[in-house]
Parts: sequence; structure tokens; C-alpha cells
Amino acid sequence: MNNNSTIIFFAKVVGFSFLIGPLIALFSGNVVTDWQRVLLSGVSGAMIGSGCVLLEYFAFSNRSIRWLREIPLIMVVGLRAIAYSIIIVGGLVLPSLLFLGTRLWLDPDFFFSFWVSIGVATGLSMSGELFQLLGKEAALAVFTGRYRRPRIEQRIIMFADLTGSTALAEKLGDLRFHELLGDVAYDLEKPIVTTGGETHRYVGDAIIITWSMDKAENFERCLLCAKAMVQALEDKASGYIARYGQSMRMRIAIHCGPVAAGEIGAWKKEISLLGDTMNTTARIESAARRFESDIVVSDAIRRELPNELKSRFVGLPDFAAHGKKDALRLWAL
Repeated sequence: MNNNSTIIFFAKVVGFSFLIGPLIALFSGNVVTDWQRVLLSGVSGAMIGSGCVLLEYFAFSNRSIRWLREIPLIMVVGLRAIAYSIIIVGGLVLPSLLFLGTRLWLDPDFFFSFWVSIGVATGLSMSGELFQLLGKEAALAVFTGRYRRPRIEQRIIMFADLTGSTALAEKLGDLRFHELLGDVAYDLEKPIVTTGGETHRYVGDAIIITWSMDKAENFERCLLCAKAMVQALEDKASGYIARYGQSMRMRIAIHCGPVAAGEIGAWKKEISLLGDTMNTTARIESAARRFESDIVVSDAIRRELPNELKSRFVGLPDFAAHGKKDALRLWAL
């Protein structure tokens, strides 16, 4: 998220939590009859909600904290439960103690409010984990049943993969190379999220990212994402050299068109994107490798861009892609 998005999200959480506080008090059997009680319940909810969000933002969802990425998930869950408990107890007790002098922990209904709050916070946390695992768009689609039956969607597709990764994998070994890919994915996360991209899948050393074609600005956003991804790896070059012995570079191909989107699998589900658009994007990535270009787009992408952006592209020789009847007209940024 960029700074503005983060602030807006935080404000929404605080507002939502402020409203939830009086509802929990109502369900616990405490009929809220005056504005003072309503306000205190709201302040409690806001303190709990904001505390949990800050905890997630600066700690549990902060992938720059390497040791949190390396310990078992059960330990992360345990640490989160302890931290949530401390925040919730503070949020329930402090407002009443400071403003009314009431020792709320002596109230018979205190533990009901505590466990309800723990349940709400844990549910939101697990939803966040699910969103991180599947991606926000895919998670919402699974819950709503959007892709229970395949459907045709108009998508911008980006294939981005590391250059020279095969030799590097042999040099580092499987475990170290896997660690490298984790670091690269972390460094590329901000450009993807900031430009509204959806990470569809990691395939070895490649990332597939999509945007909807419904919004005209997404054509410019996908280019901003591509340039920011390349720049992100350049900015981190010294760190990669120190840790893995060389800097990282990406090769990026972008195309657009119809794709068949739908759920695949029974016990383990995923949203699959199929069709000629996906295959063509893979061919464009091969062309980028042949022409030694960092960012290559199809003519279909360039046509949708503003004129000032079109002028920044250089035409490449027509590329006769395997399995394609007509040669591809491509452009390098």
C-alpha cells in the first residue's frame, strides 16, 4: 500500500472498531443506556482495532523481519494470540479505568467481552492470512463463487522472471535459491500492490501478475509496475550481491486480451487463467530474452497507452512465435 492507502485503511479499521465496541457490550448483556457508556465502548473497540492493525502492519505482516518469516507458523499463531490478548485486555480495561475509575476486570461480564474480542480479532487475522495465501481477488472469488464455472474475462497479463536464474540456482543450491526467490518476491510486492496488480501465481523464478482491462488507467499502471520492479531490484543490488553473490535483473513481458478464468481442483483449489492470451504472453517473454530487452509489450498494449507513453517505445523486429500463425509485433520500453 502507498501512504495514502495505508492511512485510509487504518481510518476505516478504527471507525469500524469504534462501532463494534458498543455492539459487543450489548451482546454481553450490558444494555448501553447513556452516551458515556456508548463512547467508552467505542473507544475500547477503536483501541483494540487500531492496536491489532498496528501490530500486524509493523510486526506480523512486515516481511522485512526475517526471523518471523523463518519460524514455524504455529509459533507465529502463538505469538499473535499473546499479543492480541494484551492489546484486548488493555483496550477493555484502560478507558473505564482512566475515565470512570472502574476496575472492569472485576466485572462478571469482562471475560465474555474478552473472548468475543479475541474471536473477532482472530477471525480478521485469519482472513488476512487467507488473503495473503490466495491473493485478495482470488480469496473473494472463492467465497463468492465467482469462478465456480469458467468465465471469459478481459485481462492485462504480465510475465516477469529473473535473468540468469538457472546458473544461479546451480551455484546456490535449492534451499538458498528458494530463499533468494522469497527475497525477490518481497522486494517486488510494493510495486505490484501500489499499482493495483494482482499476483496470480509464482512459477519457479517467474511471477504472473494481472490487471483488469475494464479500467483504462490499468494499461499505464502495468508499465509503472514493470519499471518500478526493475528499479526495485536495482536499488537492492548491493544487498543481493552481499547475500547471494550477484545482483538481480528481471525480464518482463506484457500482453492483454481474453482469458478463461475458473476454479480448478477439489481438495486444493486455485484460480486458473487459460487461453491464447496467456500463451502469447509466454511467447513475448521468449522474445524479450532473444532481443535482450528488460520490458517488452505487445502491440495490443501499446495501442491503449497515451501518446506521450507510446513515444517511449522502440519497435522490435516482428517475432515469429512458435504455434502462432502471424508474427507478433512487439515494442521495447
